[in-house]
Amino acid sequence: MGMVMIKCPETGSVIPTGIEMDRERFRSSAVFFSRTYCRMCAATHEWFAKEAWVYESALANGKSGGRESFGGGAA
Repeated sequence: MGMVMIKCPETGSVIPTGIEMDRERFRSSAVFFSRTYCRMCAATHEWFAKEAWVYESALANGKSGGRESFGGGAA
C-alpha cells in the first residue's frame, strides 16, 4: 500500500492526499477528480488522478534500497 501524492501548485512541495492505495489499483482506477487541503500554503487544491502518483515507501514494502522517489511523477 502507498499514499497517493500530488504536488502543490503554489510551493512545488509534495503533499499526501490522504488516499491509500496500491500502485496497480491506482493505475487501473477510473479517471477521477478530487480535492486535497494543503498545509504548505493553507489552500485546497483540486486535482485529477493523472496529476497524482502513488508513493510506496521501500521500508514499508520490505525492500532494500530506495527506488521510489518521494517527488515521484504521474503514475
